[in-house]
Amino acid sequence: MFGASAFSFGTEWYIVIPSVLLLVYGCYKIWDGIKRGKNFSDEQKASSKRSVIRFIIGVAIGLYTGFAIMFAISNAEHQRMHDLLEQHGIEEHEH
Repeated sequence: MFGASAFSFGTEWYIVIPSVLLLVYGCYKIWDGIKRGKNFSDEQKASSKRSVIRFIIGVAIGLYTGFAIMFAISNAEHQRMHDLLEQHGIEEHEH
């Protein structure tokens, strides 16, 4: 993720070089894990599958919680800006 965000937000050499290195290292670790997983027993595969599912569920819960918190924090300010635009006679505006 760090590698992708660096290309999204900045292209300075001191950001891009570590980002590319981390991205390559992450890809290598995923490839290595897939390669090692081919030799797993059925029990190890089932355990790994459960771990991956728990991780995905955790990420989904984290994303939902983060969205809910950010919505709760920013909703009042967003509404205030809408009211301010309407006070100045601006009825149509883009978000």
